[in-house]
Amino acid sequence: MKQILGDNQFFGVNHYDLEKGHKTKQKFSVNQSIIEFIQGAMNIGLDGFMINSNERGYDITKDIKVDDKTEIHYSIPYPHKFASMVNENGMIHLFRYIWGKSTYSSLLLKAPKFVLTKNIKDILPLILDLEIPNNLPQGSYVYLQNIVTDLVLGIKRNDLLKEYCSIIIKKGYNPGFITLNPLVLEESIKTFPTEIQEKLIICFNINKTGFNVFPSRETVEEFVKIEHLFKKMGMSILSSGGVNNIQDSLNYIKELSLDYVVYGSSKLKNIKNNFTILK
Repeated sequence: MKQILGDNQFFGVNHYDLEKGHKTKQKFSVNQSIIEFIQGAMNIGLDGFMINSNERGYDITKDIKVDDKTEIHYSIPYPHKFASMVNENGMIHLFRYIWGKSTYSSLLLKAPKFVLTKNIKDILPLILDLEIPNNLPQGSYVYLQNIVTDLVLGIKRNDLLKEYCSIIIKKGYNPGFITLNPLVLEESIKTFPTEIQEKLIICFNINKTGFNVFPSRETVEEFVKIEHLFKKMGMSILSSGGVNNIQDSLNYIKELSLDYVVYGSSKLKNIKNNFTILK
């Protein structure tokens, strides 16, 4: 089971304690502090790190230096970034951003088709070009955030999920999905070609307390036991900081047949303790 450093602490995300989340965000107020923390975690022995494609995450991914063994798990898009652009400066600002960040060839080849068809599949390559840094190492994982994955599942556009995977693979990366509905997503993935499933990883909540585990802890446990072509990553394994006995919670995770786990902390000593228990 590979261990991946999560990024919630860097951006003040704490689903269990908002005040604690705010404090950790202040601790990592400059990008260099995040880069040094990631490098410290890799020195402990973690297999890689996950980072969001918000503006700081995008810059960190461009600036950080890692060895070939370190896996980068990059999640896109960051919806708040685009929502803020529209709310603060209007749609024209968003269009200027897309125009300024896109290459001439991307606009020439991809945008006109979308204008003609109005099919979001035809603009998807352009969006991905905007979200993925040019120097993201080949072989990295690129995930769709759960807010997008689960929305697409809800409107039953499995074709968009499959198209996303195809584009990511053509770019030289491995596709991933973050979801709160792993069983529903599983039904969609069953329709994907084998060559996509073998490169795919899905990330979902699983923890001993059942915190934000859907539809239930017991159902997800059974899902994890099933052999799949795709890889499975457990997140929120410490109930987003809401556990009283960390060792007991990690021992529970060790009993599951997961390929990956992702977890975070604002202290390297906690990362080291978690790593040692899971190892």
